Amino acid sequence: MAQLVKRKSGLGLAKAQCRRLKVEGRPSMPKLIEIENIEEMRLREGIVDVELRDQIRGLQIGDLVKVTLLAMAKSAAGETVFVQISSIRGNGFRGKLTRRPVSVGLSKLRAGLPIAFTKAHIHSIPKEQLTHEPR
Repeated sequence: MAQLVKRKSGLGLAKAQCRRLKVEGRPSMPKLIEIENIEEMRLREGIVDVELRDQIRGLQIGDLVKVTLLAMAKSAAGETVFVQISSIRGNGFRGKLTRRPVSVGLSKLRAGLPIAFTKAHIHSIPKEQLTHEPR
């Protein structure tokens, strides 16, 4: 599995969560993946997404969210992926990738990969799922 790193800011990284990436059944060197802090990016641009914050408060186990994974390699592009939530504790979420990413720097990640993230990492929520009443 891959080593996932939550991006604290453009200046540094925080709270590494170590996982090994397996290639053809054999462990390889750990690869670093960042989860983009979209909330911080929006705030830097002066964007306050009140609607998304309200939607996040209504999330439940089993819901899908989009987060953006960034490969640490400078030449690799990021990719926004679906994650199905498996647990919620305060601002912290755990979930699993619903499908394998297609971008070069992320293509070795598998569907079902566990990911820990916070509400600041949630890029968006699929509109077809927004049937829950906020809690």
